[in-house]
Amino acid sequence: MNAKDLIALNNEKRKQLNEHNRNYYENMLVYIRSHLMLSEQQSEELLMELLDHLLEAQKHGKSAEDVFGKDAKAYCDELICQLPKEKKRNIYAFIGYLMIRLFALIALATGAVELVAELFTDVDDTVYLGKAFVLFVIDLAIILLVVALVMLSVRKSVFRDVSSIFGNKVKDFLIVSFVFCIVIGMFVLVERLVPEFGYRIEAGGMVRILFGLLVLAVTWMLNKKFRITK
Repeated sequence: MNAKDLIALNNEKRKQLNEHNRNYYENMLVYIRSHLMLSEQQSEELLMELLDHLLEAQKHGKSAEDVFGKDAKAYCDELICQLPKEKKRNIYAFIGYLMIRLFALIALATGAVELVAELFTDVDDTVYLGKAFVLFVIDLAIILLVVALVMLSVRKSVFRDVSSIFGNKVKDFLIVSFVFCIVIGMFVLVERLVPEFGYRIEAGGMVRILFGLLVLAVTWMLNKKFRITK
């Protein structure tokens, strides 16, 4: 059974847990899955094994603490140390897949914005390929950094004391809002700082949208054939 099938099965079997055990287990699940460099297949197999173990214990009236202990984070850390890393070729294939999808989404977004803008003003359809490539690389680096920070934040907060969650909601909201504004500001700043250079082409809004849809369709077919995302 591949990772995708294990995830679907896990989602169904978790419904058999009582509320307390489900909350405990789902914290473990989020924590382990937030370690993106681990083998996805091995991680999902481990999570399924833990779930089956907990379900069996629950039938005998035991709680998650009885099975895994009160310090779930320490227990997970021990398990994570034993899990293998994801194969490099799978990581590169996945990152490449995301890069192409991101490129297509950027084309769709800019195309849609340009179509709307054309209703109100004249729009320059000129695209400089050199600048477009540099912007794409920088935007990708920013997104990867944000993802890494989000995963780090998840790992730090997933086992947070329930009594302190409400008190930190406002703080978390302010932090997320601040980071969001910083990221948007970085995108805008990079767009303004990178000079126009490279081969020049004319690509209107509809052309970009059609191109983006074509690229998304190709990546969908490749993913279906080679199971890049498992």
